[in-house]
Amino acid sequence: MKSILLWWGEAVRLASQPGKSGMHRNRGIESAGKPHGGPQKIAEAWVQFNRLPMGASERQSHMQVLDVVDDIIQRDADGGWEFIEAVRQMDVDAPLLSNLAAGPLEDYLVAHGEAEIERLESLAKQDASFRELLGRTWKNSMSDEVWRRVQRAARSG
Repeated sequence: MKSILLWWGEAVRLASQPGKSGMHRNRGIESAGKPHGGPQKIAEAWVQFNRLPMGASERQSHMQVLDVVDDIIQRDADGGWEFIEAVRQMDVDAPLLSNLAAGPLEDYLVAHGEAEIERLESLAKQDASFRELLGRTWKNSMSDEVWRRVQRAARSG
């Protein structure tokens, strides 16, 4: 647990650096009771990391945010969902949304798809941008049933 809090601290440090990403919209995620601001701050750090150029020397020192996100996704379905929604609410471009879909969202579906698919199907019925995001995921090691439902939700909600 101590190492996770250290990762959170590094992610929050990255998120709090002024002028790194340029575009933030902090909307809709309640972070009360979450260490260091919870999924919203981690989402900001993840977005900032993904905006760094591939060859940037800064990337190496900020890779911990990937471990933090992976830990959230694997251990906490609700926290993982809050993180995904926090990224979706930010002002991000299509390539970054593709990273979200083929990264944290896909991992979320692998880890929690059986229990959480109804939540995703419900949102897909109401939200065309979420349908598009689902359409950018890959099967990975999702069950055949979850993958079938993800594909159906991506096509028609």
